[in-house]
Amino acid sequence: MSGGVDPARVFSSTDHGRTWTVADSPVAGGGSAGIFSVSFRDARRGVVVGGDFAAPTGAVDNAAWTADGGRTWTTSTSNPSGYRSGSAWVPRTARTVLAVGPSGSDVSTDGGRTWSTFDTGSFDSVECTHDGACWASGDQGRVAVLTR
Repeated sequence: MSGGVDPARVFSSTDHGRTWTVADSPVAGGGSAGIFSVSFRDARRGVVVGGDFAAPTGAVDNAAWTADGGRTWTTSTSNPSGYRSGSAWVPRTARTVLAVGPSGSDVSTDGGRTWSTFDTGSFDSVECTHDGACWASGDQGRVAVLTR
């Protein structure tokens, strides 16, 4: 994934990094803007999130989804509510993915097509475990767990 260029791009390799392909995304890029997290549910379904870290509440062209393994990317119909630095698919769900950033956290239940805010606290990273718990970490030692 890349920032600094408009549009932001996604790089992928199917041979363990020997060769690479690149796909443009609809995520806006710039000096402080672009894709900051990529997460795949399986070989075909994935999301990218990002935005402009210099404008952390900006919510324009900061997320996209793919259903073809990243060859093409589609703009989310509704975006996360600001710059997002982390994303993770929720295990045991077919289409639920989380995105976190300094201005809050969002959830998509349709594979990244639409997003809804569920928290306004600051987080930088999110990871989910196989048992379905999702952990987020952020500024000043902030840690949270989301369970079903």
